Amino acid sequence: MTVKSHKIVRPSSSYHLELPREICEQYDERVSSFWLDGGPALLQVSSYVRSEGEQLRAKDRLKERISKDDQNWRLWKSQIHPDPGIDQATAEYVDADNLLWLHCYLVWPHLTVYATISGPDTLVRDPTHWALQAIKSLRLTAH
Repeated sequence: MTVKSHKIVRPSSSYHLELPREICEQYDERVSSFWLDGGPALLQVSSYVRSEGEQLRAKDRLKERISKDDQNWRLWKSQIHPDPGIDQATAEYVDADNLLWLHCYLVWPHLTVYATISGPDTLVRDPTHWALQAIKSLRLTAH
């Protein structure tokens, strides 16, 4: 689904992303959820700010996440976000209800953003889908 009208959403003071203007939003403590009314896909993002110490790499965070779910995971070789300077790792699996779950970590020295997209595989894997486009649009907020 290609949507022409977008808005900037700031799930935290550290970053923002671009979403369709008609997106539905819900914020629960650390997790921000986004969906189109009546649509089958859900995007959820959360973030963690590191103020000291060394940041855990995206692949290590993903490996830890994969170890918690006994699923048939498939690692993505390609990167979702177009900025090659971001440490990132992505994997997916299909659950018992035939929904595709995509898990992505975007890591900067001071911030980790964890994003999940769930929905029908044809939508979630479509590079023009609004949820993948939202992850691609993610930018740090200047302080």
